[in-house]
Amino acid sequence: MESYKAMIILLAVMLISYVPFAPAVIDCPIVNQLFLACSIFITYGSPDPMPGTPCCDAMSGLNIIANANSGDNRQSVCRCLMGLIETYNPNATAIGTLPGLCGVSLGFTIDPNTNCGF
Repeated sequence: MESYKAMIILLAVMLISYVPFAPAVIDCPIVNQLFLACSIFITYGSPDPMPGTPCCDAMSGLNIIANANSGDNRQSVCRCLMGLIETYNPNATAIGTLPGLCGVSLGFTIDPNTNCGF
């Protein structure tokens, strides 16, 4: 588990260092890859099963990415998460509860009605 956590943090740090040189801020495939660690929770919903350590580590990495550099990162992450909500609409509530259950604040609410243009 520690190696997985270290890998998530390393990925987040690498993305942060890469972002200033990228024409687009954050790619949705990166956000989607982080969310793979939460797939069981997203599929089966809340409150059971609770998100595990790999999922919460991924949320921490997403938090680092969302809050790095500028509001553009946060908007990009928000748009990617809204895309996930559209894809997994029956489990939108599960996706929306993840940051809170993992003790992470992304700076916006994950909800189908969220406007990512903040």
